Amino acid sequence: MKDILKTGLILMVFTAISGLFLGFVYVGVKGKIQEADNAAKLSAIKFVLKDPLTGDYLVDEKEIEEVVKKTGIETVVLKEYKEGVVLGPMYEFVTKDGRNAYVLSGYAPGFGGNVTVVACFIKTEDGFMLNSVRVIDYSQETPGLGAKIGEENIQRRFFPVPPEGLKNGLKVDKDAGLPKGSSEELKKQGVVKVSDVMTGATITPRAVVTALNLMYRYLEEVSK
Repeated sequence: MKDILKTGLILMVFTAISGLFLGFVYVGVKGKIQEADNAAKLSAIKFVLKDPLTGDYLVDEKEIEEVVKKTGIETVVLKEYKEGVVLGPMYEFVTKDGRNAYVLSGYAPGFGGNVTVVACFIKTEDGFMLNSVRVIDYSQETPGLGAKIGEENIQRRFFPVPPEGLKNGLKVDKDAGLPKGSSEELKKQGVVKVSDVMTGATITPRAVVTALNLMYRYLEEVSK
């Protein structure tokens, strides 16, 4: 009995010291982690504000930084849906050709955890169109399968999508019955073709389209 108490006491002291040490380490690097997260988010915001065809900025790069600085960059929850969450701040820009552009983010459950997406929607006469997408967190997805969502050529399968492709909700092609057609043709129907590049990993791209659908739904709700 005495030995058991002694061992327990030693373990308790060891655990307390380890916890205290980890706490000090976290406090020491917390600021740098936040700086890295903010830099990654700003980079994603700039990326989605580019024309997906030409690569040119839709908004002056200096203006992007000014709007982000003025609005703030700390993540906030805009709305929780049963399928996922829409995150802010929502950044509002006026493009060089006079259109209103909205940048926000959101997440939905993937295979191993939440998959977080930053997206830019542009207001047109026919409704919102999806300009561009950046998947910024997929760290829990399976390497070689769902984690392939981090590849730029795969992310480009999700954009741009015209208003008619968003109105009934985006779907991955497997959920839409694997319709025939090119990736660009299918996007006009609200279908994202990924079955040929993410074989065996449907859940992760489904999380991306779910997050995009929630962001679109949120924009529709707040713009009424």
